[in-house]
Amino acid sequence: SVADLRAIAIEDLLGRDPVQPNELLMGRTIAGKTVLVTGAGGSIGSELCRQIMAARPAKLILSEMSEYALYAIEQELSESARESGWEGTEIIAEMGSLIDRPTVHRLMQRHRPNTVFHAAAYKHVPLVEANSIAGMRNNIFCTMNTALEAEAVGVDHFILISTDKAVRPTNVMGASKRVCELVLQGLASRKTDTRFAMVRFGNVLGS
Repeated sequence: SVADLRAIAIEDLLGRDPVQPNELLMGRTIAGKTVLVTGAGGSIGSELCRQIMAARPAKLILSEMSEYALYAIEQELSESARESGWEGTEIIAEMGSLIDRPTVHRLMQRHRPNTVFHAAAYKHVPLVEANSIAGMRNNIFCTMNTALEAEAVGVDHFILISTDKAVRPTNVMGASKRVCELVLQGLASRKTDTRFAMVRFGNVLGS
């Protein structure tokens, strides 16, 4: 009947049950730690920040080059913390481009995070295709600068948010992220104190 009609949710189109975050795994690298999220205002970065806040870090550093995106996620997280009665996490907004190595150096030296989630990247396939030099430069050098500076200050865990489009890439965005993966694999082979890991996301619901 008409009474049974409802708006379609994105999850209805997934074809399976959504996979919930493993709180135990998340907690080991987040609870009581200093956590840095790059690209914190983006579709992936902002959702990471929401999940991270639920795991109660001591400090959450939001790194973002878009002023409005940084303002929006900082305001959202602060308001959510007040509403939930949890304001024990220090939220710090850091604006700047990670292409600039000195900026990344200051960021890492200032906060010395325990865990870094590197989500900063140009991800829009047609735009990166039309602006290939800017896309490659941003994605590759942001990753290299951030990973090297994280290693230099002894970050425990560095997690690259990659993409399924890095598998036998057919576009510039996917190729750039594959190079980012190779950068991390190269650093991981040096066996320093920093554990480098990566995860390939498919299309993100709601992004």
